Amino acid sequence: MTSPQNPQITALLQQVAHSMAKGAPPGWQRASISARADRHAIGGHGVVNVLANGRTRPGSMRTPKQLKRVFELDDTRAAELTIELVVYPDGRFEALTSRAIVLQPQGPGHVYVLRPDVRPPDAGDMQSGPADPTQAGDPQEAVRLLWAYLRKRAEIFGWEPGRLEHFEDVLPAPWNAEEIEDYERKLGAPLPDDLRALYAVAAGDGGDSGARLFDRHIWLDLDQLVSFRHADRWWAAGDTWQYHTLGSVRSDGLPQARARSSADRPGWIIFAESTGGDFLAVDMDPAEGGRPGQVIRVGLHHDDGPVYVADSVTELLRLQLAALERGDYRCDAASEELWIDAGLPELPGDTIEGADGGKDSEEDGVTDGAGAVSERPVHHAHVTCDAELSPLAGQPTLAAVTVRSTEPVSLAPLRDCPRLYGLDLSGAVVRDVEVAARIPGLRYLAMRPEQWRELIERAGPPPALAAAVLAGASPDVSSDASSPETLAEWAGSLGGDRDDIRYYTGRLPGQASDHAPDHR
Repeated sequence: MTSPQNPQITALLQQVAHSMAKGAPPGWQRASISARADRHAIGGHGVVNVLANGRTRPGSMRTPKQLKRVFELDDTRAAELTIELVVYPDGRFEALTSRAIVLQPQGPGHVYVLRPDVRPPDAGDMQSGPADPTQAGDPQEAVRLLWAYLRKRAEIFGWEPGRLEHFEDVLPAPWNAEEIEDYERKLGAPLPDDLRALYAVAAGDGGDSGARLFDRHIWLDLDQLVSFRHADRWWAAGDTWQYHTLGSVRSDGLPQARARSSADRPGWIIFAESTGGDFLAVDMDPAEGGRPGQVIRVGLHHDDGPVYVADSVTELLRLQLAALERGDYRCDAASEELWIDAGLPELPGDTIEGADGGKDSEEDGVTDGAGAVSERPVHHAHVTCDAELSPLAGQPTLAAVTVRSTEPVSLAPLRDCPRLYGLDLSGAVVRDVEVAARIPGLRYLAMRPEQWRELIERAGPPPALAAAVLAGASPDVSSDASSPETLAEWAGSLGGDRDDIRYYTGRLPGQASDHAPDHR
């Protein structure tokens, strides 16, 4: 089942298990810890004690330093290492280490990445392009609005006559047309016409000490645009199988989405940044309900997808100027800072009365009471019975299905769905689980332990599987699915990298057979 183990790691795990047992409350049945270690720190869940009545109680030990040493001694060259450790009242402990298995922070259980070279599908690629491919922005109007905006700022802050006669009086000097074209070549994509026109009158708004003209974001100069274009898009780095769930479909919540449901796209050109890790971008690759050149917000606080802001940079300026003229703003005269209430989506940390943070996903397939699927393309379907599964047969756009059922269902309608990559059966009763192995493009499959055993016995794993999920493995629940032995046996049955899965077992000091680890 696993490769030979390191006796030093066994000894370290024994020390941690001993501390867990010493700190356990009366009547405990098991104590567990689920950690993720790298060269910097230890993360994950602290100790969880399961009591005789099935309830759980957190332990006092959070991140034992010995687990960092386990990572250092591991010879799989892991960038990150999962460490699962369980100890029982009879003195027995067991553990698993793996670089490819991780407990999903918001998913159904442990995910085993079998093919790290394969990335999760981009939901944005499944969406249609814009129904109206023309830009909504107007170059001349954008320049006029920027000037009117600056004049209104001058009025609000009581600038003396003559301080604002030209754009260059308060903004960095612009580039000429040839320089702008050269930057566009470096970007590898053209700017929308209205933003290009603005760069012809000003090279941004002055950086950290500037006016933060766009929704309190710093308007970047063209050098910075190119830098962001080719830099690591760190806010999209979590778009991997370790963090992927079928419920993580991104959406702007509109019947016809304006922005594509992606973490990042080549057609998104960042042109302004906040100091909190968020950015404004012009979107040159919008979804069906959008327009090229529309403004979206992306970044650290938008890992569930882009937020639509305005249909153009022109419109963003118009909305802000209108709010200033209505008096919907507050200001700091000393620093000449403006907070404009232009009715735009709230920034992280802002509070807007009556704001509704909920989202509905246009990606979810909706069924009526008779099981009929709505007329719009189905990408992610949630179904509860055979009557809702049957209409999905052969659906050309269907990418993911989540089944929640108490009565047995058949997966037969899903065999011929050409784009189906994800299936979550962890909350279902299934008559023919072996059908999952016959879905040619299936890359993500979540099931309970007994479902996995049945599938392996009947048909083996799906041939294209990239990420397998063992559901029911929450550390806060007493479950066989979170047993290191169950995880190791399950991983071994899927034919992954056997050198990666390390299973340890032993007993606490002073008890019988506290020697070698299990080398199965």
